[in-house]
Amino acid sequence: MLGMTTTSDPGKTGIKDIAEALGGGIRENTLVLVEGETRTGKSVLTQHIAYGVLRSKESAVAFYSSDNNSDALQTQMESMSLDIKKDLVTDRFRVFKMGSRNVLRDAMKSLQLIINHIVALPERFHLVIVDSPSLYMSQLSPTVKVDFLQTCKELCERGRTIVLVLDTHVFESKALVRAYALSDYYLRLRSQDMVLGAGQIDTRLIKVLEVTKLGGAERWGQEGIKFEIKPRVGIQILPFVQIKV
Repeated sequence: MLGMTTTSDPGKTGIKDIAEALGGGIRENTLVLVEGETRTGKSVLTQHIAYGVLRSKESAVAFYSSDNNSDALQTQMESMSLDIKKDLVTDRFRVFKMGSRNVLRDAMKSLQLIINHIVALPERFHLVIVDSPSLYMSQLSPTVKVDFLQTCKELCERGRTIVLVLDTHVFESKALVRAYALSDYYLRLRSQDMVLGAGQIDTRLIKVLEVTKLGGAERWGQEGIKFEIKPRVGIQILPFVQIKV
């Protein structure tokens, strides 16, 4: 188990609540899919997962980002009180910027390069986060998309734990069903409008995390975790129950 440890102040971030939602952490050698529309907090969630695992000191973490290089990701995480400076210096946290120059020309080759790079990582990088291959996958057929997920699953069976961040629109309906079947953990993120009371609309950007598959077991019907993303805090869990508009 790749456990997740929070900061010295458990109330400061949502890592404790995320860890509990995942059963205490993420089982080793598993494929985790994080799916949702844009701006639903997928990247922030995976940054919290990476930080939680780094603090547990059970694994080095490799983070592939389509948006950020090492300096930019460090700045973004530190803005949420996720201090990874020491992990970068000691080579426990590696950040790789995924290029997009040749995506439209050869998306399949781009995906294969990601796979090859993961294979070449030192064994101590048990946790690999890929945020996000959606730009590549959106150019490909459903069969190729599923083949990529299958290859990631095979890498997990050989000693990696892989977290893939994917936009909902990447999948056609049949491919989405297959993606769910291949995953060991399936995390779905969405935005939700809320009301505080009669006629009072909550203007905050509320996100909802639904864990519909946990360690291979389906968990339909579970209540989602509501949270908002705040500067200097990151994920802040909302403990109260509200009514959806």
